[in-house]
Amino acid sequence: MVNGYSLLDLVRDIGNGHLGVLSINIEKNGVRIAALQNDLQGQDDKMIDRLVDGSKIIMPGQDPTRRWTRLNIMVVSFLKFCRDVDPWSLWTSSDLIFEHYSNLNNALLDDSYPVDALTELFLSETEYVTKLAIKLDANNLDLGTKQSLFLSYISSIISKLFNSIKPPRDGANSTIPNKQLILLNIINKLNNIYFRINSPQLCSNIFKNFKPKSMFESFKRYPIHEQIEFRYLLGRYYVINFRMTNAFVQLDTAFRMLCQYMEQCPHTATREILQRNLKRILKYLIPVGITIGKKPHFQAVRGIDLDLAKSYIELSRNVNSGNFKQVNIWLASNEDELKSQNLLLPLLQKLPILVFRNLFRKVVIEYVLSAQNNKISYDLLMRALQVSIGSDQLALPPMFKVIHRPEDVENILVTLINLGFLRGNCFPALRLCVVKKTTDINDIFPEMTERIVKMFPLNNEDNWFDI
Repeated sequence: MVNGYSLLDLVRDIGNGHLGVLSINIEKNGVRIAALQNDLQGQDDKMIDRLVDGSKIIMPGQDPTRRWTRLNIMVVSFLKFCRDVDPWSLWTSSDLIFEHYSNLNNALLDDSYPVDALTELFLSETEYVTKLAIKLDANNLDLGTKQSLFLSYISSIISKLFNSIKPPRDGANSTIPNKQLILLNIINKLNNIYFRINSPQLCSNIFKNFKPKSMFESFKRYPIHEQIEFRYLLGRYYVINFRMTNAFVQLDTAFRMLCQYMEQCPHTATREILQRNLKRILKYLIPVGITIGKKPHFQAVRGIDLDLAKSYIELSRNVNSGNFKQVNIWLASNEDELKSQNLLLPLLQKLPILVFRNLFRKVVIEYVLSAQNNKISYDLLMRALQVSIGSDQLALPPMFKVIHRPEDVENILVTLINLGFLRGNCFPALRLCVVKKTTDINDIFPEMTERIVKMFPLNNEDNWFDI
């Protein structure tokens, strides 16, 4: 019976490979923990050490002549947790919890022992301690701890496991170790933490070393939900590095994969979770798409997140109409949220040239093509810029109003021409831009997304994700 659970029962269960008994999750393992706490009263640290050493714990598959020291240390830390845990205070028990988690990870590092049996426990404990770390970090001011202290510590532990995973030197792959099977899960956990603690550049090493560490020839051998999460995180990583075409491909693929996955999912509760994940992806996919000239299908977006659709419809409309003032007002109004998503700087960098391209395109359609002319006056474009940029921007923060002026018309034209967004030639002395004589606006302003993709090609190293 669990209520009479003892150290002898624990040793027997470990020896039989039932490692769930070592979980520190009180909600799931609280009855055993309480029984062991009662059994361990009066036992000091040295006595617990001797109890574990004397138990001669042998895991399934372990060489009985070899002592697994790290496993014993992990079991000792679990028993100390059972003895001293305060079930009413996560804070007072946090040292015990994190020490046990660290010792569990250390036991996983040495592949000369049967570590496969520990991977399931490690995944469940990682879920538990990560949620605990988030709670503790959220109260860092009350606790007097540094910001993101606990999550940073968790990431340092998981990164040790990530660094320990490597394919066999001889290339043999007849048997896939469990650490290989959970590799993508570990990567997603680690990268999620890096984003949460505002250190997303730490993801670089993880993304770069994923394929060299994996024994799988095909990325698609990993669970579909882990593939989707990975692409979502990789897309966000590309966003903060201003690689918007790469970001769009990963986010769009993640979105499409998740939609297909939802179609095959009959369970309502699971579908609700997946629906929330669709919203997570769309928060980045829509703005990224706008920066490369894509026009989102807002009717479909409304069915997933009405508020998100309403917000970005306004931005998309102003970008497409060339209304620079309203784009800046939108950015300023959403500044805090965009900052928290690491989207503000990419949008500030990428949107202006798209707005000016669309503005000049409207001018050419209305005043040049209609007159069967091929000469665009700087003065005409400057007046359009004055209207677009506006004069009453005093209420906006400086970063939204000091960079672009109507007098920059020639610089804007040259930039558009150099980027391939405009086909024409500037004549500064005449203050004219001469374009091809045509009735087709696309001969003057080529399709924008295609030009952007040509200028900023996709990362070839990502081809593996499509195998």
